[in-house]
This record gives sequence, C-alpha cells and structure tokens, in this order.
Amino acid sequence: MDDHEISRTFSPVEREVALSFRRDFERSGIHLPKDAHAQFVDLSSNIQESSRGFLKSQSLPPPSNRTVSVPVDHFRALPSQVTMHILQSSSTHKRADGTAVVDLVPDDYAAHYILRDCADDSTREAVYRAWQYGSTTAVDTLETLLEQRRALSHRVGFESFGHMALEDKMAKSPSHVDEFLRGLATQAQPRWNSAINTLYQIKAKTRQGQQQMFPWDRDFWMSKQQMDKGALPSLHPYFSLGRVVLGLSRVFKNLYGVELRAASPQPGEIWHPEVRKLEVIDEDGRPLGLIYCDVFARSSKAHVGAAHFTARCARRIDDDIEVSAASAPHSSQTVVERDGQRFQLPVVVLICDFPVPAEGSPSLLSWSNVETIFHEMGHAMHSMLGQNGFHNVAGTRCPVDFVELPSILMEHFARSPHVLSLFASHYKTGAPLPLELVTKHAERRREHAALDLHAQLFMSALDQRYHSPVLDPLGTGAKGWSTRSLVELHKDPMFSDGPGASFFGHVSDTQWQSRFTHLIGYGASYYSYLFDRVLAGQIWDQVFLGDQSQQLQATGNPLSRRAGERFKTEVLRWGGGRDPWQSLAAVLDNGNMRHGEIDAVAQGSKSAMRIVGGWKLPDI
Repeated sequence: MDDHEISRTFSPVEREVALSFRRDFERSGIHLPKDAHAQFVDLSSNIQESSRGFLKSQSLPPPSNRTVSVPVDHFRALPSQVTMHILQSSSTHKRADGTAVVDLVPDDYAAHYILRDCADDSTREAVYRAWQYGSTTAVDTLETLLEQRRALSHRVGFESFGHMALEDKMAKSPSHVDEFLRGLATQAQPRWNSAINTLYQIKAKTRQGQQQMFPWDRDFWMSKQQMDKGALPSLHPYFSLGRVVLGLSRVFKNLYGVELRAASPQPGEIWHPEVRKLEVIDEDGRPLGLIYCDVFARSSKAHVGAAHFTARCARRIDDDIEVSAASAPHSSQTVVERDGQRFQLPVVVLICDFPVPAEGSPSLLSWSNVETIFHEMGHAMHSMLGQNGFHNVAGTRCPVDFVELPSILMEHFARSPHVLSLFASHYKTGAPLPLELVTKHAERRREHAALDLHAQLFMSALDQRYHSPVLDPLGTGAKGWSTRSLVELHKDPMFSDGPGASFFGHVSDTQWQSRFTHLIGYGASYYSYLFDRVLAGQIWDQVFLGDQSQQLQATGNPLSRRAGERFKTEVLRWGGGRDPWQSLAAVLDNGNMRHGEIDAVAQGSKSAMRIVGGWKLPDI
C-alpha cells in the first residue's frame, strides 16, 4: 500500500480489500516483537473467555436476597399465564390479616408484565429495584472484560479500545461518535420532554396531582395511555406470509429489476421441511443467488430471533481448485460464467420466528413481523447485488455502522401506503388494507418513539464510555467502576436536562449494565444501528420520496426505478468495496441537498458526523 507504483494500479474495490487486510494484520499485532505478540494472544484468549463468562452469567438465577413480597391481588391485571408462572415459581404465605402474599424473585418475564400492568406504585418500585439489582458476578466479569479490551488496544498502539474498534468504521473515532449522538440528542430532547409531560398529566389525573415520575412508572403509564385510547383493529388478517413475499418480489422488481422465484430443493439440500428456497433472478433471466427462508418457530430451532446469514459469499473463482460434484453436490446451482470469468453466486439464509399457522389457515403476520421480513430481505438483497468479485468485501461484508442501512431502508418500504397496496389484502375477502387504519396504527406507534430513542442514545453513549481511555470516572480502579460511570452519564446534560431527570435517572443500588449483552458483539459500536436509522431516513426522504419527477413528488410514491437504480449503483453493488461515505454522498447527490453538505459528507470527517446528527430524527 505504501508503494505508489503498485497501489495506483488498484481498482477502488482492490484498494478497499488491501486496506482491510492491512488493518486486520495491524490490529492482530503482526508488527509486535515475539514476547509482546505472545502477550497479545493471551489477552485475546482471555477476552474471549470473559465474553463467554458474561453471557453465561445472564442465565444465572436471580439472587435470592432480592425477594419481594407482593400481595396476590396485585397480579390481577396481569395476563393469566404470567400470574400462573409467578405462582408456580414462587413461595406463598399469608399475613396475619389473612392477605395472601407471594415471595417473588423477579425474572425478566415476570418483571416485564408487573412493570407494565401492576397499578400499585410501591410494588412496581420494589420489583424494579430487585430486578435491576442485577448480578454482581456479571458486573465483575464485565469490568474484567472492558479492562482487558483496553489493555489489548494499548498493546497495538491505540489510545483505547474505542479508538481501535472505530478505526475502520464510518465514525473513525470516539469523538466523532460523540458529535453524532449529541447532535441527535439536541433534536430529540424537546420530543421526549413532550412525551414525558403527557405521561405526567395522565398520572396527575389518576394520582391526585402527583407529577413526579420514576423509571418504574414508564411502562405502566405508557400502557395506560394506550389503553385509554382503546384498541385498534388488528392488521394481521391483511398480512398473509405468501402475500408479503409476493409484495417483496414486486418491490424488488420495481426498484432493481429483480424477482424472487420459488424453487424446488434437491434431495438433501434443506435441513427442515418448512424451509423454502427462493431463486433471485434479474430482468434478463440470469440467476443472482439463492435465499433459503426458515421463518417459523419450532423447538428444535436455535433461538436467534430474526437474522440473515451468509452461507456462501459471492466471489470470482477463476483460479479455484476444482471440487468434485460428489463433494459439493449443489454447487453447480451457484456457479456462473460472465464475460469469460467464473463467479460463485451468493447463498444466504433468512431466519425468523413467526408463529406456526393453524392447519388450514395461512400464516398471518403482525405489522412488526412484516417489517422484520422486509428488514432481513434488505440484507439478502445487499448480498445478491453486492457482487464485486472479492468475498471479503462482498454484500454485507462492510463496516458495521453501514451494514444495517439497506435493511433499515426496507422497513420504510414496509410502512409505505404505496408499497402496502401491492400486497396487503384480507386473506378471506381479498379486501385491500384500509389506509386510514395504517395511519392510525402508525400514529399509535410513534407516541412513545422519542422515549425509545432516548434509551438507544443512552446505551450508545454508555458503550462509548465503557471503551474510552478512562474507565473509572473517580480514577480509583476499585470494583464497581462501571456503575459509577453509568451514574455519571445520567448527569450528562445530553440526558438530564428538562422534566425527565427523575424519569430517566439512575436508581441507587441497581446495576443495569449487568444485562447489557450487546457490549459483547457491538463493543464501541452500539451507536451503529441508530446511525444507520438516520442514514436510511435521509435516503428515504431525499432519494425515494424526493425523486426529481414532479409526479412522484406529488404522490410520495417511492417505487421509482430511477431511485432504485441510483441506490443499487451507488450503494448496494459495492458491498464493502468502497468508502461508505463516498457511497452515501453519491446516492444523495441528486439535486435535493446543497453541494457543500454533500462535499462535507463525502469527506467523512467530524463535520460529516455533525451533519448526520442534524438530519431528520428517525421514525418519530
């Protein structure tokens, strides 16, 4: 890379491949002396062990000294199956006055419903405190892990693990992430203060003027606000799985000229009879890859929620060693020739946990389920269209703070009335989904979106603190520093200004971080999902709803082939083979944004992060 005579011959994709190799080698300590490298290897092994220990601690039973005594009648508003779970897993006794009492050690399941449905303030507080007390074992293991990560980063010359982890991300450095988070928080503060004030008013009417609210009030008063407005008719009957997949195929054909076609698997090709095989075909009839859909819940299935897995990456295979058909019986389906070169097509697996349909009835999805499958298909299409010849930068193999952009963008399509009209119809009558019902559901979902955004911002900022150069805010190094750091973050004006101080504040004698498991897979990069939500929102507004056709501007129809080709050409087809800031600037440079802003975005500097932090708030 340092030899200009060689590096200048690289294509943009080859340059990204070379850069990724060099960064990986450097972060792996290839330049270290033998003894120092051995210490690096030991630290890496210890980090893996600590990570496993932290995740294992999540399955430990709650500490028995956190028992809460709750009168049985306080559970009367809970779903019957939850009450049954509590009674079966807890001891009971009677007080002197004859009141039946449950001695409860709250787990996640019970705590969720008690905090949402129990009307007694003191019970909710006691359950919250006991539940959030957390595991001291988990906290000790987490602090060891974070200290090991910092030591590892120092070994290879970085100021902190955050600096090390962000070097190859869009953000590039912790200060850039902070710029983005603070910009977004500045926009959001009026929204979440307004949401809290609304909850205050509801509580004051019920509690005779009481207006102070606490973390254990949040779910209860949010639920009460929803119930007071009454239930909306369900959207499930309009979302049969077959129609939803048909809608996805129509969206992809409109945008990219790509279709999904059901295909029959060969013997031994699928791992369960419920798995469905889809071929992805371009408009010239050429195959682009395969998608295996395993979408129904079952006891034998790994509980991973919804996910997209790459089973085989797209890549050029001209010089590969020939493999016999007997050892790879299905490989011929995904090998093609283009312009005299041989390519391996991508194979991906899409996993969901949708409810199994009753016999004789189609699988009916919630709107959230529809968003989920659109999201995962966004990843799949990135894999299908991001074929650049190199497997390590193909499709979704791009920076973690860019990889969710195509999938989150697809969630916007799942909410669009124009897109819903392509497939959403009642499974019995065939009647189209009433758009006014969609609008009501969307408004209901947005009521508390600002509070959810606050939580995401806080966790993103906490993740950054936990991977900063200074771990203990007091500098003592004594155990429990992760709690002290959490307490200090609660005091940050980004979170503590306005009427929400008590609502969002830290509760003494709790250790919320003991269950922050995303720190394992997303260390120093938890902000990424929120960042990509903002990017996707900007592209949705400026490219798909902001297409230069006056007709499209008037109708808000996002199904523009021109917009789709623009997104495919500037984002999807590159996979990870291009600087994401260059892709972002290129796709947005369609005349709807100022050139100065586009140029700043293309640079990917701190000012670019500040600009993104000032873009429209996501989904609220």
